[in-house]
Amino acid sequence: MKPIYHNLEFGITCIDTQHMRQDFVAAYLIENNNRAAFIDTGCYLSVPTLLATLEAKNISRESVDYIILTHIHLDHAGGAGELLKHLPSASIHVHERGAQHLIDPSKLRAGVIGVYGELFFKQFLGDLIPAPKDKVIIKQEGDTLDLGGRILKFIDTPGHARHHLCIWDETSQGIFSGDTLGVSYREFDTDQGCLIFPPTTPIQFDPQAWIATVHKLMSLNPKVAYLTHFNQIEFNQESANMLIQHINGFVDIAKAHQTDENRHKAIKESLLNYLLNISTKHGVMLNKAQQTKLFKGDLEICAQGLGIWLDKEASYQ
Repeated sequence: MKPIYHNLEFGITCIDTQHMRQDFVAAYLIENNNRAAFIDTGCYLSVPTLLATLEAKNISRESVDYIILTHIHLDHAGGAGELLKHLPSASIHVHERGAQHLIDPSKLRAGVIGVYGELFFKQFLGDLIPAPKDKVIIKQEGDTLDLGGRILKFIDTPGHARHHLCIWDETSQGIFSGDTLGVSYREFDTDQGCLIFPPTTPIQFDPQAWIATVHKLMSLNPKVAYLTHFNQIEFNQESANMLIQHINGFVDIAKAHQTDENRHKAIKESLLNYLLNISTKHGVMLNKAQQTKLFKGDLEICAQGLGIWLDKEASYQ
C-alpha cells in the first residue's frame, strides 16, 4: 500500500486515512527526538494506511509512544484498538467519558449500526477492536504528555461532544482540534481564505458549550489548527468568528423547523441551502452539484444532531 500523506512543519504529518473519499478524514503523526505519536486514527479500515505511513517515513513501530484520541466518534477513534496491536510501546490517551467505550466497544458498535445499519458499518468502518484496560489512559483538563521532550497539553473541549479533548502543541503553536474548530475542506479555499462550518453531529451537540470552548481555545492565541476534516489551516480570531457565526446559523435553522411535520428532511434541506449560500459568498467556484457532493457526507449527521438537540431543549422546558 502506498499511503497518502502531507508533510507539514514541526515534524507533523497529516495522513489521509482514505475513509469514504480522499481529503476527508485525517490522522496526524508527530515526530520528535526519535519518538512518535498518532493523534486520531481514522476507522478500523484506516489502520493499514497508518502503518504504511510509518514504513514510508522509516519510523519503527516501537518508537510510537502514544495514540491520542480527540474523541471517540469512529472516524476519529474507530481504529485505535486495532492500531494498538501493532505498536508494542504505545498506550491510548482519551477523555474519561470515552475510555470505557474503547475497552468495551459494544455500545459504540450497537449505536452506529442502529443509526447507519450493519452493511454501512462493515463496508465503511470495518470493525471495532477492544483495547486492553491497562493500555487506556484517561486524560483531563491540563494533563500533559512528553513526546521526546515536546510537551502536548490536553484541553477539555465540550460542544461537539462531551468526550472531546483538544491538544495544544506549544512547538507549532497549533491545536489538534478534532471537530471542535470545525470542518474545512480544501476544495472550498478561496482568496478569502478557508470556509469553516460546524459538524453538529449526534448525540451531544451543545451550542452554548461549543461557543465557550472556542473562546477558551482562542485564549491560547493559536497560529494553526490541525483539523480532522481536513488538514492544517491558519486559525485566527476571524476563523473563530466564522465558526461561531455558523454554529448560531445552524441553531437558527433547527429552531425554524422545530414543529415541521418532516423536521429532519426540512433541516437537512435548509442546511444545504445555507452551506451553498455561504460558499457562494466565500467565492467558491465549484458548481452546485460539485459542492453538494462534498457537503453530502455532513448533511445527514448534522441534521440528526440538530434534531436530537431540539428534543433535549424541549425536554428542559
